[in-house]
Amino acid sequence: MDISFFIDLVKEYGYFSMFVFNWLLLFGLPIPNEVAAAFSGVLTEISYFKPVYAFLSAYLGLVTSNTFAYLIGRSWGHRLLNRLNQTRLKHAIGRFSGFLEKHGEWAIAFSFFLPGIRWAMPYVVGANRFPFFRYVLFAYTAGFVWMFLYFSIGRSFPYAYQSILEHVQVFLILVSTFIIILIVWRYVVSKNKTK
Repeated sequence: MDISFFIDLVKEYGYFSMFVFNWLLLFGLPIPNEVAAAFSGVLTEISYFKPVYAFLSAYLGLVTSNTFAYLIGRSWGHRLLNRLNQTRLKHAIGRFSGFLEKHGEWAIAFSFFLPGIRWAMPYVVGANRFPFFRYVLFAYTAGFVWMFLYFSIGRSFPYAYQSILEHVQVFLILVSTFIIILIVWRYVVSKNKTK
């Protein structure tokens, strides 16, 4: 991936561009979240940016986009859930809502570390009307840990971070796939038991 375009933007707009990179990921900016987080760390090593300000800019971009996604889910997602509740998915949605009520905080925190799930979780949690302050507590804390991890990879390995992230990303995608398969398998098994 050629990141010279992003380097030029950062040179022109500074810390604000680090915020924007991490915020725009919500809308499908064509780079992985991990690369955007690590890239902010890389910039503190190869240029004049201060690590604290770069980290805060990137972190604030991450949590504001996440909060925005939660609010979109909360504002419009319940309408979709109401429509889906009138279909054969009613039982599955009810079970997921129960799961979210029982284990939602840890699911929110864990989702930050799983590609794809990280992107969808704020919408789903918002649509299920999960309490905002409980969401913020777990999402912002997990987001801080996640951002610190990838920011540190970027700072520690400014010239090899992309190779490292490719390996980490493959592993995380495999874990995400395994979790989704496990959830589907549990759903199918429990559905067969009720029949």
